[in-house]
Amino acid sequence: MTRVFLLLLLLSLAGPADAQEKICRLGFLTPGADHTAPGSIRGTTLPFLAERGFVEGRNLLFVPAPGEGDLARLPQLAERLIQQRVDVIITVGALATRAALKAAPGTPIVLSFAGEDPVKDGFARSLARPGGAVTGIFFRGLESDAKRLELLSQALPAARVFGFVAAPSLEPAREELLARTAAKLRVSIITRMVYGSGDYAAAFDAFHAAGAAGVLIMGTTILAGDAPLFSPLAAERGIATICEWDYMAREGCVLGFGPDLVALRRLTGEYVARIFKGENPGDLPIQQPDRFILAVNLRAAAQLSLPLSPTFLARADEVIE
Repeated sequence: MTRVFLLLLLLSLAGPADAQEKICRLGFLTPGADHTAPGSIRGTTLPFLAERGFVEGRNLLFVPAPGEGDLARLPQLAERLIQQRVDVIITVGALATRAALKAAPGTPIVLSFAGEDPVKDGFARSLARPGGAVTGIFFRGLESDAKRLELLSQALPAARVFGFVAAPSLEPAREELLARTAAKLRVSIITRMVYGSGDYAAAFDAFHAAGAAGVLIMGTTILAGDAPLFSPLAAERGIATICEWDYMAREGCVLGFGPDLVALRRLTGEYVARIFKGENPGDLPIQQPDRFILAVNLRAAAQLSLPLSPTFLARADEVIE
């Protein structure tokens, strides 16, 4: 927070012309980390806001509140954002959204993203007309995980055993859908719960011992930042991985499949800009992704001597040589 206080001090010392321009305060509450890569809030949403006239250090104050994997910190971090008098909060996931709503029920919240239905969670009356303080982007992570299992099975047609790295936030519905998908594909799936990066080696040892040829990484904020950690562990054991995002394939996963992250982070910025300009979040429809990206890391596949068929490669949106 030292950086935030320094920026506030500089803004307070600005000349009369600068002082007339309203400073918009944007909070960011996430169970994960505050990344700078393309597809992150810093790497994509803030530059988009600059295009819309909201420039960090001039008329925009960005206040990140990353949980760094500690979900129990979210309520405290939400309170800290309110103390900073943020005008809008970008949240990642239901836990962060719930914490933000409890800390400041009237502060506009932009979901980026909700992995569960915001209507069922009570955050909105409907997707078309949320009617409250919450709007943004929603997609069902459990359905994406089932699709990833299908893709991994197609990439490894001879495989009959797959692993599933799960986070503590694993819902019964997600596990049940994966089990049904595995039964349909006539494969078995072994689930290992991980509570931190220290659990990855034991999980991949268990998968290797069970004869798993491929492993599905659960789509969740915390695991999304750890591809550089678990990808080498998988490669050492001859296991192919499929992860949530295209950038995770660039970081070592054999496959990455998920929504177009850069487009969704720009859309996040569009919501924020409209709210900064005076629109009511309750009037802004909650949107769902309309484009998914399949990325294939040929380098990682070659390391495993994994021959991907031309038919499978033809489906890829991005091939990493």
